[in-house]
Amino acid sequence: MKINSPGLSVCSKCHEPKLPHRVCPNCNYYDGREIVASEA
Repeated sequence: MKINSPGLSVCSKCHEPKLPHRVCPNCNYYDGREIVASEA
C-alpha cells in the first residue's frame, strides 16, 4: 500500500514551499493578498 503525500507549491511572494491552495505559513499571503495580519 502506497500513501500519497500532498505536493508542494511555491509561494509567489516569498518563494518558500507551501501546501497548494493554502495561506503561506512564512509570509501569510495567499493569491497576492495578506490574509493573516503579521505581528511585525
